[in-house]
Amino acid sequence: MTINSGTINMDRNHKPRHMVFSKMEKLILEMQNPKTGVPVKCQKTFLSTIPSVFTGYDLITWLRHHLNISEEDVGEALHLAQLLCQYGYFFPITDNKNLVVKGDISLYRFQCPFYWASHNTEPDNVTYAIHLTKRSMRNKQKHGLEDYEQNVYSKLQKMLCDKWETIQTQAQDQVRIAKDRKRTDKVITDSQERAFWRIHRPPPGHIRGVEGGPKRYFMISQMDDRRKNKNFLEKQVRYLRNAVNRCRMKTLKAIESYAHRHEQYQDNDSFLTAVLPSNPWISEDTTFWEHCDDYIENPTERRVKKWAYSFHELLSDYVGREEFEKFLKKEYSHENIRFWKACEDLKFCPHSKVAVMIDRIYDEFLNPGSAHEINIDGKTMEIVQQNLKKEKPDRFTFEAAQEHIFLLMKKDSYARFLRSEQYKSLLANALQPGNKKKLLSSSMFFNFGSRKKTLTPSPQPKRRSSAGNDFADGAGSVAQHSYSTGNLRELDDKAVVMRREQNSSDSSLSRWYISSETSPTRKSEIGLLDSPRRSKQLEVPKHLSLHMSGERSRGEPSSCLAITVPSKTNIVAPWEGPQ
Repeated sequence: MTINSGTINMDRNHKPRHMVFSKMEKLILEMQNPKTGVPVKCQKTFLSTIPSVFTGYDLITWLRHHLNISEEDVGEALHLAQLLCQYGYFFPITDNKNLVVKGDISLYRFQCPFYWASHNTEPDNVTYAIHLTKRSMRNKQKHGLEDYEQNVYSKLQKMLCDKWETIQTQAQDQVRIAKDRKRTDKVITDSQERAFWRIHRPPPGHIRGVEGGPKRYFMISQMDDRRKNKNFLEKQVRYLRNAVNRCRMKTLKAIESYAHRHEQYQDNDSFLTAVLPSNPWISEDTTFWEHCDDYIENPTERRVKKWAYSFHELLSDYVGREEFEKFLKKEYSHENIRFWKACEDLKFCPHSKVAVMIDRIYDEFLNPGSAHEINIDGKTMEIVQQNLKKEKPDRFTFEAAQEHIFLLMKKDSYARFLRSEQYKSLLANALQPGNKKKLLSSSMFFNFGSRKKTLTPSPQPKRRSSAGNDFADGAGSVAQHSYSTGNLRELDDKAVVMRREQNSSDSSLSRWYISSETSPTRKSEIGLLDSPRRSKQLEVPKHLSLHMSGERSRGEPSSCLAITVPSKTNIVAPWEGPQ
């Protein structure tokens, strides 16, 4: 076992001694009494002698007589002996893996007080590596490593490769020192060390019986001195006085405040309410991130309402802070918010700029007669002056003045800002991602909405007829109207009429005959003289072009889809036009 600085001090003041361990150790000391304790002797075998051992029967008998346990309750004595064995106060000789106490002639040996659990010896990996290295250097028949120890040994070689030379050196020194001891002492020391590591590094499938208690980073004598110290008692009295004068809230009021806060912030919690207009983590719409941007011109309604929750929410939002500064400019008190922002910048600026910013803030806001002097009381000014007189003023030099200005704005300016027309207009003009009506109106304002296009006639150039003759600018020249793709889609409802015009030449001729021979009164009855503005049903024959002159195409149909629309200048009565 390696003795280091952590295991040298065995004093009560340096190592914690638990009450349970002290009782067990008191009982173990009574067992080791040469006169009244458990009889320890050397057990002779056929070829060798086992030194300093006792039987399980002697142990159970001593416990039963010493603790006044009846024969019927022998199990109590066995259970107590089992606990003492698991905590490492004695160990079996023949079966090292199983820490079991039997009331027969099985042999046991007491553990050295150096390895007791009360000493709080915490074995580390380096000490365990030295133990395994030392055993690997000795006789493999007696001290050879088992399979699980060989695996641990190989892992420790990789983990402690930087310290492995030191580990081997210490192991060689311990093996050389052990050679000078007597044979009986070497047997007892080796068995005790292996029993110690059996408890703290048990084999796979076995439970570690020793539980690590709470660590103490002070000595017991120091704790006693601290209790008797005058300064400690004065601090305790001061703390109790402050606790008595501290304002306390009833449990019912606290629960009500928590419930109110939950109801207030429920709309701003993405886990409780849906994200508007859509969740950017699920969809590809990034509108939500744009609405949450610090430098957005028009914030959302939910964001503006959040400013009314508290003054801290208003100042933590960049847009809210800018709007509040605009409001203070109207009231000629914007130096307060500027001073507060300058103090916040001072707290988070680089260390090299602290002294420069302190001088600049003092000259601009606290120096008497400055352009933006703030209004603080004399007591706060004294605290600031004391902080400025320090050798190295820190970031919190103006902490008292900043807190004073913060309370002043919170009690006075913040309440008037919430009642102002500026905040009401912000709330009225705020974006509402979940409101479809508002989004529709904004899209119509920017001409993003779909509107129904009206049919308007467009002037057409001179077109060549199917016969190849040009129309002259006269009675035979009639204004024509051409349709785009969007206009033609609206004429799908007239497909039946168009098919009739294409397939039935008789019907088209009869309509041409009526238009050329019938009187205007008859036409008005039939409906041929309706104005183009009132007429909504337009028939577009593809193979027959209608003209007011009565001419009909002789050969091939016209190449474009056109219809003659009468205008004010080219309306000709039947008795005035050509034959």
